Amino acid sequence: MILADGVIGQMMEKVQLSDYKPRWTDEEIEKISGDWALTGKKANRQRHIATSLELDSYKQEVFNQKLQAKYREMEEKEVRCEEIACEDADYLFVAYGSCSRICQKAVQLAREKGIKVGILRPITLYPFPTKEIANLAKKVKGILTVEMSAGQMVEDVRLAVNGLIPVEHYGRFGGVIPTPDEIVEALEKQIIGA
Repeated sequence: MILADGVIGQMMEKVQLSDYKPRWTDEEIEKISGDWALTGKKANRQRHIATSLELDSYKQEVFNQKLQAKYREMEEKEVRCEEIACEDADYLFVAYGSCSRICQKAVQLAREKGIKVGILRPITLYPFPTKEIANLAKKVKGILTVEMSAGQMVEDVRLAVNGLIPVEHYGRFGGVIPTPDEIVEALEKQIIGA
């Protein structure tokens, strides 16, 4: 049988599928897989509980503790971010990806208006630059997160700031790209004028 339509049809070569095989019966599944088939509790055996990859809860706890130590080490050593024009900034944009590029022009426009603003651009969203944002929050009057989303990052920024200064969000949806002018206007309305 040769398929030439749908997603598979988008491939470069034609796909050759093997002949149809009938579905296994419950008896065949039980015979092949033994006592651990995921077919529900049978009358002739005890129920099985799969809690994770490791069935011994205490071994799984040790494994999870190892993972937590690894995550803490990553948070100390693997944070990646860039500070742009933050030396004298009174306000801060936090933006990543395309929005950080647009914010660079917004910084230029704001500074032409006499508003000193800088950018913290997270390069990694995990581990998140929590310490860097917390340190900048001690130097600026407010932060505007700029995202092409409903604001998934703003809560992380608010946690890093811990109520020290106002943190607001400006975002666009559905692939609409914010303009530098819109970002400056949002800063003026949501942070400076608040």
